[in-house]
Amino acid sequence: MALKSSSPPLTSAVAATTAHGEALGTILYSSFPPLSLCFPFSPYYYNISIHSSILIDPAFSFPPVPAPLSPSARLPPPLLPPTSPSASSTSQPAAAITSDDVKAQVKAMKKKVDKLLSRITTRLNVMLVRVEAMIEALEGEGDIMRSKLEELDAIITEMSLLKLDLHSIINELEFIDNELNHYTEGEGIWYRVLARNRCLARVTAGSALEELLGKLIHQKIVSLGLQNNITLCKSLINLYFSCHLFQSAKLVFQTIENPLDITLWNGLMAACTKNFIFIEGLEVFHRLLHFPYLKPDAFTYPSVLKACSGLGRVGYGKMVHTHVIKSGFAMDVVVMSSAVGMYAKCNVFEDAIKLFDEMPERDVASWNNVISCYYQDGQPEKALELFEEMKVSGFKPDSVTLTTVISSCARLLDLERGKEIHMELVRSGFALDGFVSSALVDMYGKCGCLEMAKEVFEQIQRKNVVSWNSMIAGYSLKGDSKSCIELFRRMDEEGIRPTLTTLSSILMACSRSVNLQLGKFIHGYIIRNRVEADIFVNSSLIDLYFKCGNIGSAENVFQNMPKTNVVSWNVMISGYVKVGSYLEALVIFTDMRKAGVKPDAITFTSVLPACSQLAVLEKGKEIHNFIIESKLEINEVVMGALLDMYAKCGAVDEALHIFNQLPERDFVSWTSMIAAYGSHGQAFEALKLFEKMQQSDAKPDKVTFLAILSACSHAGLVDEGCYYFNQMIAEYGFKPAVEHYSCLIDLLGRVGRLREAYEILQRTPDIREDVGLLSTLFSACHLHKKLDLGEQIGRLLIEKDPDDPSTYIILSNMYASVKKWDEVRKVRLKIKELGLKKNPGCSWIEVGKRIHPFVVEDKSHPQADMIYECMSILASHVEKYQVLSF
Repeated sequence: MALKSSSPPLTSAVAATTAHGEALGTILYSSFPPLSLCFPFSPYYYNISIHSSILIDPAFSFPPVPAPLSPSARLPPPLLPPTSPSASSTSQPAAAITSDDVKAQVKAMKKKVDKLLSRITTRLNVMLVRVEAMIEALEGEGDIMRSKLEELDAIITEMSLLKLDLHSIINELEFIDNELNHYTEGEGIWYRVLARNRCLARVTAGSALEELLGKLIHQKIVSLGLQNNITLCKSLINLYFSCHLFQSAKLVFQTIENPLDITLWNGLMAACTKNFIFIEGLEVFHRLLHFPYLKPDAFTYPSVLKACSGLGRVGYGKMVHTHVIKSGFAMDVVVMSSAVGMYAKCNVFEDAIKLFDEMPERDVASWNNVISCYYQDGQPEKALELFEEMKVSGFKPDSVTLTTVISSCARLLDLERGKEIHMELVRSGFALDGFVSSALVDMYGKCGCLEMAKEVFEQIQRKNVVSWNSMIAGYSLKGDSKSCIELFRRMDEEGIRPTLTTLSSILMACSRSVNLQLGKFIHGYIIRNRVEADIFVNSSLIDLYFKCGNIGSAENVFQNMPKTNVVSWNVMISGYVKVGSYLEALVIFTDMRKAGVKPDAITFTSVLPACSQLAVLEKGKEIHNFIIESKLEINEVVMGALLDMYAKCGAVDEALHIFNQLPERDFVSWTSMIAAYGSHGQAFEALKLFEKMQQSDAKPDKVTFLAILSACSHAGLVDEGCYYFNQMIAEYGFKPAVEHYSCLIDLLGRVGRLREAYEILQRTPDIREDVGLLSTLFSACHLHKKLDLGEQIGRLLIEKDPDDPSTYIILSNMYASVKKWDEVRKVRLKIKELGLKKNPGCSWIEVGKRIHPFVVEDKSHPQADMIYECMSILASHVEKYQVLSF
């Protein structure tokens, strides 16, 4: 019987002749979709183990196998993208390709695929001929039946290997499809459609061919009454698992009359866990426990413990561990290492470490599990310590070990330790796989050593999406958005599909470099490819648009994303605060509460500065109550923001109460309290608090000295201000910034020492022509009616910024104060000629927990008429009071 390249329909059937024919006939001639009980399992970590004090009572009985999880909790295993070694060498830009070139390339690719299919078809024909010959011999010669069983078993095993060649066909066909995606003009579209249809037809035919031959062999085994042969059944189970026909494999096992070989049970459990159908694996184990003729052995428990870790069922895992001890396998290193792995995967790190410490004998897997425990538990230093201990104990680290310890170096930003491990690998000739290389790229990138990261990255022969993401993340941390986009382009050329992590990293790079154009390009890619963005991608988009000043786009992204996660609200609140839209930030916080989303510490630290800037004390007190409800009074960052809010709102007593409640006071909290005293006329209390700070463990920084100088300026303490200014330079070694000079100039200007202040400006080159400092001194000249110096500074300011109306207005007022009306007219005429207008003033008032903003001549408020009438009445009373006072 010769097989052709396309699969014949499964219409012919041979009736089963044994007692199990009906059940097995169901396997042979029915279509069985693979079970969807697939759970994610990371290949990065082995399974882990516990000491006797945490075990349950040994006199236990196993409960029924846990019920299957809900469909929403069943996740498929991660799929690897198809790769082709020729992808980078054959792809060409679309603009340089003609229709003839497309035809030629498609023809060549189809030829390669035809050759692959032809080779597989030939092999299958030969195998089927051998099977038919063997069946004839078995039917005619009963005495040679036994001698043919081994050959039949070998054929079934070879059938399983055919899946590798079928995968090669699938990869080649997908590669053709990827290539054709570049050709989007003219005839290229039709070639792509035809090629895709042919791909689907041939892959379907190949899969059906493989399944058909396996079922034909199974049918012959049943018809000859060999369905209870353990060796053949094991081979059939492996064959069905390789075809993802899990239910068929399960039925093969269930129809065996007396499965008295423990290897059969172990093989089925191992296959179940390998294919992520953990519940079925536990069902087999449960049946084995009640089977009277067999007991689990050392090869049984690793698969069972792996199933427990895959399901996250630590309670069931502890029962299995107890059974291990009762069965006498507590000294088996592989079994105990699997137990350590189970506890680690279930996040019971303490038990995993205790069990590891009690193991008399250890293997590399057990070391890996415990090192991984410390890393996942946020103790990378301990992970590195254990790594050194592992090497001292004579164990050779493998890829899993190295991936974890290099990641620990990345988390600690320990570049020197990471380089040392890398050099050891190079000296020892260790072959770097994709996982270790990606970890090295990630470590160098996070430590800011991009040249080394790039060197390691370019040496990776087959780059997976993890290595691409690591390299992009490294450039993202530096804000190099152009390099990120270049890597993104290379990814596309090599057929690697970007993940959400890829897109999020590129967007963060665009945000750091304030590159709106590239950020919009990535946003467009997400929309065009219908990428279902997660919270991190959406948050990165919002942050990008806020930093680039495109508030409308940020609001649009927020409106179209799910709002059940607190992160999305936090990004909007902090974004509004960054751009100075404090009222909008408070509105978003209110909407968040109405939506039923519970604020966290980041929410409060983001919204409190809005209250500080608006000086809305009542709103700040309301947020303080929310903080108490959320039990965040012990959070130092939140309480520091609350202290700053009370300080800037003028509630000094409340600020001091918060300050005294702080369990630990850092320089930020000290500075906030000093600023609160200084800005509200209590300069001496500020100076006393500064002396206490100097005696504490918290050391002042530049901002602290700025608060002290500001306090001295408000109180007119010239000598004290000069003393602390000099102390900052001489004792603490801080170079004064413009803000410090501004306080000093303001301090001298308030008491009329204008020439001294002007001399300080003139002898300091960095600030000599600073517009802000000159404006401060200019205002002081107006205050003390120093016309000569004021005119000199005014001319400098007009030269620096001729479009600033405030300079002309102050100069005009200065002339008016000394009755130089001609000069006043000249200045006002200049203002009119330049078309300058003073920016309208804005104020707001908080009434009934609502903030009402007002601009000059603003009538947009719904109660504007009544408000203006009240203001008119108040103004008339003020005028009467002024008349009476004279």
